[in-house]
Amino acid sequence: MAATIPIQNLYYLFLYAWDKLEAGQAIDVGGVESPDLVDMFAKVLAGGLKHLLRRGIRRDYIPIREDSFRLRGRVNFADSMEHIMRHAPRLNCEFDELKLDIPENQVLKATASRLTRAENIDKEIAHDLRLRLKSFHEVSDVRLSRQTFRQVQIHRNNAFYDFLIKVCELIFEATLPEGGEGRYRFSDILRDEQKMALVFEAFVRNFLRLELRLKQDELQVTPLEMKWDAAVPNEQLHMLPVMRTDIHLKNTIRPVIIDTKYYSETLQTRYEKKKLRSEHLYQIFAYLKNSERLGQEYEHSEGILLYPAVGEKVDFRAEIQGHPVRVCTVNLDQDWRLIREDLLALVRVAG
Repeated sequence: MAATIPIQNLYYLFLYAWDKLEAGQAIDVGGVESPDLVDMFAKVLAGGLKHLLRRGIRRDYIPIREDSFRLRGRVNFADSMEHIMRHAPRLNCEFDELKLDIPENQVLKATASRLTRAENIDKEIAHDLRLRLKSFHEVSDVRLSRQTFRQVQIHRNNAFYDFLIKVCELIFEATLPEGGEGRYRFSDILRDEQKMALVFEAFVRNFLRLELRLKQDELQVTPLEMKWDAAVPNEQLHMLPVMRTDIHLKNTIRPVIIDTKYYSETLQTRYEKKKLRSEHLYQIFAYLKNSERLGQEYEHSEGILLYPAVGEKVDFRAEIQGHPVRVCTVNLDQDWRLIREDLLALVRVAG
């Protein structure tokens, strides 16, 4: 399924999922002709580094401790006395110095270097990355790990770094060592249904939240948690899992609960017939029935099961015990403007 999604659409998918639309639009990936994700993310990282170089790579004050022939910062008297006792004209000083060698730049350098050694990467894009890396010669070479990413601190004045670090983290998770020569293979993360389910959910939620806010629409995208409509002794209430919906739209007509799913096949085949996935219907129906406890407006709340699709279109509608239910797909193998229109039309029809 995902292999035929246009690169530009994939890029927007991740931008909305990360809630970094504005930062991501500063980088043009339209020139990527390859359908491979490794080239797209390499292009994004190269463009991001170019953007940083124009603005100026971020520096920060780093604590330095060294022996010096002149007084700098604070003197460490214990170590300095040892020099004095040996008649060495030096002081051990501690001071802060403004440097490029900070965790976020280390992550950028390490990730770009890793990408240049990825299999099947476009040679021109790899060359562009190597050129950008020359500006990071003062930055230490580090080995990427989850701990490396945890050391990065994002502030208001380095918000663009936040976007690039998210790109780097995805690249780190997707690149696997290949052989013993420092080469890497870029895994097809789009086939990881568990990971992409989270991306697709965040994409739809943030897209609707942003678009409806920009349009000043009456619909509001809010989180929704609910309790089970069940008689349970108080001492056992903690045993029931929290019921939390992916996306909850609230308007003046009736609330809409959207549950997103990411599968290579929207429908399942049983006895040579295409059928809806029963476990997904049970889940959305459980949300709708238990939401009735939230008030009268939820007595006829609407449920939507939304799947991504390339070519396969599904649009099933029914009313189940007073609740409108819709199972449908959004086609990701079309112009982005049409994807946008389809998602907004889904909301306009709902309610």
